[in-house]
This record gives sequence, structure tokens and C-alpha cells, in this order.
Amino acid sequence: MNLNAEQEALIDMHSFLNVLNVLACEMDLMAYGLGDSPPLQEALALVHAFADALQTPEQAASWLADPQSLQTRIHALLSQALEGVALDEELHASTDNIESILAVLGTRVRELEARSGAPLGWAWLEVAPLRSDFWQLLLAIEKNSKGRYRITQNIAEQQPDDYLIKVDIDSLEGDHLYVPAIFQDVMRDLLANARKYTSPGGRILAGLKETEREIRFVVDDTGMGIPPHQIEGIVEFGVRGENVRDRPTRGGGFGLTKAYWVVRHCNGRMWIHSDLGVGTCIEIILPRPRPQTAPPQPTPAA
Repeated sequence: MNLNAEQEALIDMHSFLNVLNVLACEMDLMAYGLGDSPPLQEALALVHAFADALQTPEQAASWLADPQSLQTRIHALLSQALEGVALDEELHASTDNIESILAVLGTRVRELEARSGAPLGWAWLEVAPLRSDFWQLLLAIEKNSKGRYRITQNIAEQQPDDYLIKVDIDSLEGDHLYVPAIFQDVMRDLLANARKYTSPGGRILAGLKETEREIRFVVDDTGMGIPPHQIEGIVEFGVRGENVRDRPTRGGGFGLTKAYWVVRHCNGRMWIHSDLGVGTCIEIILPRPRPQTAPPQPTPAA
């Protein structure tokens, strides 16, 4: 896989770009309800300009230098747009969704800051915040469905249109995990992709197992599947399965490309097993280097 600098920048920012795309779509829905609202259009223009800036590392750096001011500005513009407006059920739902998406955006910014300069470097990640981030993402997706489906972890609670999604993490240190810093993006993207291409009522199982020698991550879904003749090339930049090309998507479309790019750079291996109409299983194994530092100790309670 040979990618140019612009393509690598897009892949590195893929998760961030996905959040901005979802935010823009939600704001478009709000604009439909509010009509011509200059503050809302200004907020939308800011989000689109931010997404465009992520195309190159130089432009991205200037926008990411002070992301809090962007979030503050979007909040202020939305408040202006909604001033004096009686919120109906849909506008109220859109407002809640945008708040959830902005919270996810803040998490992505902190992750980018933490791995700045060495996205492929190995680092200790706390397991509890990682689990929380996965569910923050899934709950934002659920809210965005506006009641069309729920996402549950308990099969006993699953209704016909609900997704059953389970994520297991088994780490050596219990509360910390040693992985490439960017790998949390890969796990999150593959989980979101599995949900995207699985119909409501489906099942998605994901798990990570850490040993002294390797990291093994698996995502298995009951989704649409990938045409057999496309499996080998589906990881190439810009390639989508021919059975989903007409399916609207709010993401950048680089999830599998990013996963494979990270795997190649980490000297790992990746397998894709898929049957049309049955589902897809993606397995990744990364050789785990010996950590040069011990996992961080928890901060003592005051």
C-alpha cells in the first residue's frame, strides 16, 4: 500500500473527520427545521472549513491548535440560532445530538494531542476510559437514529430493531493496555463500520486480547458482507464494496484502509472473512514489543 502525504493525513484524521461529518449532517437537519438562520449557517461553514483543513497536516495543525475556541464558537452560534425558538421534538433531539457529538469531538481532540508527533508509537492506554469512549460513540450513534433503534449489551434486553453490541478487553495489566496510540482509532472505526453495515436487529461482537507477545483484535458482525472478489482489494484507499456504493454514509470511507495501514506499519497481520448477506469478521494481530516503561500509576485520591 503506497499512500501520499495527503492520503496519510486523511487516514490519520479519519476518526476526527467522521465526527465532523456527522456533526455537519445533524446541523443540516437542524437547518431544515429552522429555515434560513445566519448563525446556524455560519456554524455549518466553520465545521466544513475544519473538515477541509484536515486534508493536509499543515492546515490541520493550525485548526487543532485551539479546538476549544471552535467548540465555544459553535455553541454560541447555535444558541443564537435557537434564541426565541420554541423547540419541537425534532429540534430538541437535534440539539441533544449535537451536544453528544461535540463531546465526542472533544475526546478526539485530546487523543490527537496525546499522540501528536508519534501516532504509530506504542503507549499505555487506560482501559476504563477506552471502554467509556466506545460507548460514548455508540450512544451518540443511537441518539442520531432518533428512535429508529437502540444499542444494547444485553441480549435479554434486545428488541427486534435493536443492535446487540458487546466489546471485551482483556489486558495484561488489568487497568492499562499497551498498544500503538493510533490503534484506539482502528478499534473504534471498525466497530462503527460493523454497525453501519449491519441492519437493526443485528449482532456485533468485538474483543481484544493482550499477551506478552501480541495484541489480537477481532470484530464479528451479522451485516451485509463483502463481495468475495473484492475482499483482497477492499483495504485500498478509496475502495468500497460494490454492494454498498449507493448506501449513504457519513464517514470518510477509510476505516479498513486505516486499519491495514496501521497493521503494515506495525509489522502485523490482518484477515477479512466475509459472506454476502451473512456478515464479516475482521481479525488483527500485532506483535507486541516489550514496554520501555511501566504503566502509569493511578493518581491517589485527595
